[in-house]
Order: sequence, then C-alpha cells, then structure tokens
Amino acid sequence: MRKIFTSIFILTSIISSGQNAAIEDLWKLYNSQDLKTVIEKAKPLIEKDPNNVDLNLLMGRSFADQADFKNALPYLELTVKNDNNNSWQKAWALSYLGTCYFMLQDYNNSESSLNDCIKLNATKNATNTAYGQALLFGFNEFYKTWKIVETDNFRFHFQDMSAAGVEKYISEREVAYKEINGFFKSTLPKKIDFFVWESREDAMKVLHANLGFSKPNFCIVHLYYQQTIGHEMTHVISNYTTEIKNKTRFINEGIAVCFDLSNQDKLKLLKDYIAANNKQVAIKDCWENGDKYGEEILYPLSGLFVKELIDSFGKEKFLEFFKNQTYDNAKLVFGNKLDLIIEELEKKINTENYFA
Repeated sequence: MRKIFTSIFILTSIISSGQNAAIEDLWKLYNSQDLKTVIEKAKPLIEKDPNNVDLNLLMGRSFADQADFKNALPYLELTVKNDNNNSWQKAWALSYLGTCYFMLQDYNNSESSLNDCIKLNATKNATNTAYGQALLFGFNEFYKTWKIVETDNFRFHFQDMSAAGVEKYISEREVAYKEINGFFKSTLPKKIDFFVWESREDAMKVLHANLGFSKPNFCIVHLYYQQTIGHEMTHVISNYTTEIKNKTRFINEGIAVCFDLSNQDKLKLLKDYIAANNKQVAIKDCWENGDKYGEEILYPLSGLFVKELIDSFGKEKFLEFFKNQTYDNAKLVFGNKLDLIIEELEKKINTENYFA
C-alpha cells in the first residue's frame, strides 16, 4: 500500500512539474507579446485545470491586451475567485478587470475592481497601475463634485461650468464628432469619456500631467475647457479608423492639428517662427525625428502637411497610408509625387515672399 501511495505521489509531482514548466513557458510567450499563441496553448491546459490561477490570468490578460474585453472577463473573474492567497496574480486580475469593465462601460464594477486592487496592495506595480487608472478614469474623491452628462457619443465630466456653458460646449463637440468621423468612419468601442478641467493647476496636482491629452485605447480625453474643439477628439476617433501598425509623432499629431477646427493660419505661424528663430523647416527630418521638435513648430508644420496630403491624394489614399505612418510607406503609397509636394511646401514655408 505504501508503494502505491509513493507511486501516486511521484506521478502527481511529475504532472505538477510538467504543468509548471508549461505555465512558465506561457508567461515567457506572454512577455514577448505573442498573445495569440498564449491563448492557443493555454486553452487545452485550462480545460484540464479550469481553476488554475495562472492559466486564467494568462488567458484574461491576453484577451484584454488584444482589446477583447468581453472574452477576458470570465478568466479574470475566475483568477480573483480562486486566488485564496491574495497574491500578485489576484492583484493584476483586479487591475485588468478595472480596465475591462471600463471599456464595457460598466463603471461601477470598474471602480470597485481598481479600488480592491489598491486595497489588496499585493504588488507595487499592480497597485500603482490601478491607482493611475482610477485617476485617469475619474474614480477618485477629487471628481465627486464633477457634473457628468451623457450624450450620443460622449460621457462628459465637467469640473466647473454653468448650465448654459455646458449646453453650448456639448453641442459644439457633438457637431465636431460628426464632422470628424465623417472623414474617418470609425467605430469606437465605447463613448468617449471627455474630462473638461477648469483648472490646469488642479490637473497637474491630480494627474501629474499637462492638459490636454488623450488616451485613445481607453477612449479618454482630459483637457482644459478653452482648448481646441477637435484636436484630442481626433486622436481618439482616428485611432479606430483602421488597424494602425506604425504611428509617427509627425503624422499622428498632424492629423489632430488638421482636424482641430481652430481655423488657425498654420502657414503664418510657421513663417512667424522662422522669422523669430532664423531657422528653416525640413519636413522629412521633422517626420523622421519628431521627438526632437517642440510643439510650436511640429504642430503647425504637421497639420499643414497632412492637409496637403489629403488635398493632393484624396481621403482613401491617405487612409491607406495612415495604417503605417512612416516616410518609407508614404513613398510606396503616394509615389514620387510625395517628394515634389514636400519640396513645394518647404519652399512656400521657408521663402519669405513666396506666393503659390
């Protein structure tokens, strides 16, 4: 009898060891972001061991990282339910649940999940992530006095604005949404959570960030109430027009400036900059090295250039290029005419008395 129990123990240990090695390999695949392979290989394992915390977390995170929030939920919920040790696995599952519920517009469960992760405090990274998301999503005592107004395309959060001001603000942005998305034809996964700050100083204290900014993956905008109508909104809408494989700062900001609805004279802004700084602009360098340029030059230049691309090649051709925003891909999509447009636009910007 003793030999039988010993044999069973050895067999169980071998199976457990093999499973642990398989899970370890899956985490390596996950860390390399081979998410489809993780799901493919984890499925047969989870069928044999449906309550395994690691396997459920791997599945849940892999689905969520691919923006498949609905399929991620049951795996993340099982991780939380079955992790009796309150380990790092439970912490990350709660953090991810906060994101999934938010993207499915279940705001109460999103807030609860993030708060539970913060209270658990099982791992510094998970706790900090959850705390940052709670601030970003509007789940903080600071927002308790804010007014929330939901419309067809937005969930507005107002820090401080009169009723008449709110009505006008909302009306303008609904009109802008329809105009901008008339170009992109995007289908967003949720309404845009649009945070309208009355105080830049408060935003810096709470978010530790300058206004305005967007988080397109979450369909979130945070901005100062006097900022342009369309810029940050365009970042969110354009993010869902197609699968964008490669973003560049120059084109990504250019599309937002082009559709900011501000009616700024971007050519004049550039000429004023050149006169004040005694510098000329080089579009290709700004495109390929966008991070070394400040907003005062990159924004008007990129906005002017994107408009030129759309006017010259048309909407369909531009959106084809928009998937991969590099100069090399632009050459493939637009052909040799691209360099002629760049040359002509640089001449218009850099020549003092140039008239097109």
